[in-house]
Amino acid sequence: MKHLPKSILAAYGAIGFSLSMISFFLLDERVYHLTRVTDKDAREIWLMITDLGSSGWMAIVLISLWVVSSVLARFTPENPRWKLLARQSVFVFAAVAITGIFTMIVKGIVGRARPYLFDTESPFGFDPFVFQSSYASWPSGHTTTAFAFAVAIVLLMPRLKYILIPLAVLAAYSRMAVDAHYLADVIMGTTIGTVGTILAYQWLAPKLKI
Repeated sequence: MKHLPKSILAAYGAIGFSLSMISFFLLDERVYHLTRVTDKDAREIWLMITDLGSSGWMAIVLISLWVVSSVLARFTPENPRWKLLARQSVFVFAAVAITGIFTMIVKGIVGRARPYLFDTESPFGFDPFVFQSSYASWPSGHTTTAFAFAVAIVLLMPRLKYILIPLAVLAAYSRMAVDAHYLADVIMGTTIGTVGTILAYQWLAPKLKI
């Protein structure tokens, strides 16, 4: 996966975008009614699950990991693992940051209304360039960062894919359950997080020597 040609990655990106557009025109309204959770107690659970895609805790963990591993690398120069871990944490942070910032810019430009505005805006409501949270639905930022984080670590430690990818999927689904995003938003967030992270790896891996 990490060595896929850029042409293949571009094709995956195009497929993801196409699926997102199909969902936008044909599926979003139907899936909205199927996935949204109205029960108060159930919503509380999904609101906790949705934090899996929050970039805040990722930044804290990754910066802390970088600081600790950098210090240990300085005091134990005979052990190269700490220096490698420091560089790996920089890569994961960069992957999450780059894809997350890209998604924030795109969603601000597109200005799609959130599902909680369904009654007044429907899935086809837009207010481009407004840069407000209520009109920042496409793509899903939480889904982007959840998949960026998961894919970045899987590229470094492939065995963790059986844990991290399902958690990323769960985080993505939670965004629909709590009325934060439509299916099209989640599909595009998954695409950006995955393809963007692989591209970031191909760019940064030689520089960071990971």
